[in-house]
Amino acid sequence: MREEMIMTKFEKDQFTWDGMYLMYRGKHTESVNMEVASPNCHPSWVGLPKPEFIARFKYGYKPWKAWVNFLVKNATVEQYLALSATEHPVGAMRALGYGGKC
Repeated sequence: MREEMIMTKFEKDQFTWDGMYLMYRGKHTESVNMEVASPNCHPSWVGLPKPEFIARFKYGYKPWKAWVNFLVKNATVEQYLALSATEHPVGAMRALGYGGKC
């Protein structure tokens, strides 16, 4: 019997960008709560999933909104995280079919 993997769609409102780092704060099948990932976390983080790193936009052009739109429309959280475990963020996006500026 083949076991199907549950895939979680990205939710646009769960992305955060601080001017350099694009993170995803939504729950997904592989998410771990902050109190498990970091036992000494601030009490306001208890019960929330640990944010997942999506990309860093350090210099020059920062197309983070285009990345968010592409991921919401074309990928699942688990799919992107699996690719980003072996590829850099630009490589993971290209593997998903992203053709925009990086």
